[in-house]
Amino acid sequence: MATIVGHTVKAIYCERVQQNVNLVEERIYPDAILPDSPGAQYLVKNRKCNLGIDCNLVGNACKWSGLNPNYDPFSL
Repeated sequence: MATIVGHTVKAIYCERVQQNVNLVEERIYPDAILPDSPGAQYLVKNRKCNLGIDCNLVGNACKWSGLNPNYDPFSL
């Protein structure tokens, strides 16, 4: 059975929420490969901000909250 692992790709201070946030990838590793091994091949299932849902609730629009694909705070 495949293993799904959450991996922090980038961490920044977000001005909109006034705190540190993480861009997290959900990675799928095949059965035969251990996630911690160097050079392990994986498939990226999803990318999201760890505070994306909270931002949705208060109307902070960015690519990672799903409300504004034109604003990406992780690319600044």
